[in-house]
Amino acid sequence: MGRRIITPEAVETMKGLETLEDAAVGVQRIDGFWDKVIKNIPGDVVAGWTAILGLFGVSPGATSGDTNTTNILWVMWAALTVVTFFWTYRQTRVPNLQPAWTQIFISTFAFVVWALALGVPFNTLSFYDSRVAAALLIIFTLAVGAIQPKE
Repeated sequence: MGRRIITPEAVETMKGLETLEDAAVGVQRIDGFWDKVIKNIPGDVVAGWTAILGLFGVSPGATSGDTNTTNILWVMWAALTVVTFFWTYRQTRVPNLQPAWTQIFISTFAFVVWALALGVPFNTLSFYDSRVAAALLIIFTLAVGAIQPKE
C-alpha cells in the first residue's frame, strides 16, 4: 500500500497505461474512510518529533524550564513542518498523476495538529490549552477521512 490516497479520479487517469508498473496503480482499490485517515497522518514525522522531544529530555505535555531548549524545539518544529510538506510530496508521487496537493497540505497541517496536542513547545504560549489541543486532534483526525481529494 502506497502513501498516496487512491481516488476514483486517479484510477480513471491510470486506465490504459503502457507499463506494468504504471498499470499496477490503476488496479488498486479506491481508498475508504480509514485508509484516508491513515494516509493523511504523517506518523513517521510525528514519531520523529516525539523522538526529538525525548532527546531534549522533554516529555509530551511537560513544560521545559530552559528557554534555550524551548527555542531549539521551536526551530525543530518549524523544520519538521517544512520536511513534512516535502516528504509527503515525495511519498505520494505516482507516475502520470498530478501531485497530491490536497493530501500534502492536509498531512502538513496534521503534523502541526499532532505536535500541538503533544504540548511542547506550544505550552509555553499563554493561550495554549491542552484540552482544546486534544479535542482538536480528535476532531481533525476523524475529519480528514471524510475529505475526498480531487487529484
